[in-house]
Amino acid sequence: MGRKTMVNANKAAEILVAAHLNNELLDDIPDDCKASSPEEALLIQEVMLKHPDLTYVGWKVALTNKALQEKAGVTEPAYGPIFAEFVQESGHVYEAGMPTVGGIECEFAVILGKDLPLSNAPYTMEQGADAIATMHPAIEVTGMRFKTRPDLGRPGSTMDFAGNYSFVFAEGMADWRKFDLPNHRVKHIVNGEVIKESTGAHVLDNPLNSICWLANKLAARGMELKAGDWISTGAATGPIPAPVGADIVADFGELGSSSCKLPTQ
Repeated sequence: MGRKTMVNANKAAEILVAAHLNNELLDDIPDDCKASSPEEALLIQEVMLKHPDLTYVGWKVALTNKALQEKAGVTEPAYGPIFAEFVQESGHVYEAGMPTVGGIECEFAVILGKDLPLSNAPYTMEQGADAIATMHPAIEVTGMRFKTRPDLGRPGSTMDFAGNYSFVFAEGMADWRKFDLPNHRVKHIVNGEVIKESTGAHVLDNPLNSICWLANKLAARGMELKAGDWISTGAATGPIPAPVGADIVADFGELGSSSCKLPTQ
């Protein structure tokens, strides 16, 4: 018989946050900490937002194309928080302890220059675009904090930072509107070799759609985006497996590049 009580969101958040901060992989998590629905997973996320050892800086959007949604068994994207403790500048070299279930994604990321208040929802793509201060080439390192992937379904990933291990950004541009984002090419480079090429159309047909989608989803939960928030809009390429010790470059052409080096163990 399934669990009848709600997930213990406080306990689940504490366990997962500790695993992230200590860079530890868990064998499992207590049954009362396992989110059994998207609602329970989001409750855990919202507890994390108030954790005293974490500093909220923005959001990631995930599952931003049909292929990834079908693989995950869902019909829309997902989202999760980004915390300053796991944000790195381009060129970062990771130490040992990467997640065992992980991959690399090249992402268009933005910093907002103005609020998207709850009172003005729902938002259109153009309203979301108008809130952007700068656009950045970025890398998301994905992974869950478990030694082997537990049978937790999509809620299990959502509750665990929505699968975010780390976020790597490079310098941004304020005049990003000169780019045709749906057709803007992105190269995913591993050890000097182009592994994958794609375009911004891979991200909800246009990365700008991620911003209004996120703003509207948060508004439905009584939350809002603020000036200064990061939004990583979703995978333009990836997730692609993370080879041990690899040099990773997300090449966004004229927009710039972001890079990192993965650990050798």
